[in-house]
Amino acid sequence: MEQRKNLSKSLWELAMPFLLYVSLNMAIQAALELCFFEFFTVPEHAVWELAVVNGIEIPIFYRMYRESCIREQLEEPEPKRGGKNAVWKRKSRAGRLLLAILGGLFLGRGFNLLIGLTPLPTLFPGYETAADSMYTSSLLSLVAASMVTAPILEELLVRGVLYRNLKGVLQNRYAGMACASLLFGILHGNLVQGLFAFLIGLYLNWIYESEGSLLPAILAHAAVNASTIFLERMPEWQNVLYGSLPLYLAVTAVCLLAGFEIWKKFPLSKEK
Repeated sequence: MEQRKNLSKSLWELAMPFLLYVSLNMAIQAALELCFFEFFTVPEHAVWELAVVNGIEIPIFYRMYRESCIREQLEEPEPKRGGKNAVWKRKSRAGRLLLAILGGLFLGRGFNLLIGLTPLPTLFPGYETAADSMYTSSLLSLVAASMVTAPILEELLVRGVLYRNLKGVLQNRYAGMACASLLFGILHGNLVQGLFAFLIGLYLNWIYESEGSLLPAILAHAAVNASTIFLERMPEWQNVLYGSLPLYLAVTAVCLLAGFEIWKKFPLSKEK
């Protein structure tokens, strides 16, 4: 009976943050469109709506992340100094933060180009709605939604809450990383973006586990999104790249090799 109770509790701890995120998204979007119908129902303003929704949810998931940190700290055999009021996070040096950002830039471009070599974008064009927003939305709204609020919210949810819970339940950080990355992909709502999010999510989980802080993952996530925003708005660059297969393959290989070299700079400690 006790084992079944613990299993039910673990399953609830895994499902609740995910369900809360989806429910809050739907409820806040509905409220915004009801209160500000003329503004948020215009397609060009959809990205602003996303930025506002993210901004509202950030404090909620920060609190959830903070409580998870405190609970984990108090459950340790020898609780760290600072008691239940401390939220323990290791500090990352500036050089480590820069490495995390560069890794995000190289891997983000590399995975994006690699997926472009497959038939998936043609077979599953659902990602085009999100891609079109790159051209119809203002640069400021894209920065607010994709480079500021989304990295903070999604890292709090996926790395800070879901991954920590999964690692605890599965008792294996590698399985936790894979499952958290899978959920990260599902959150993106279509196969092409979902596969990309799964791949980059593995890197983000890894550097979070290595550094013990969300900041490197947040900055790397922001860098991934920034590269997409700015490069997709440069048609001249795309025309040159897509017009030459050897150049495309060379850029893909360089980005992936550089990204994986940086990834290796974030070793994991031995599991206890």
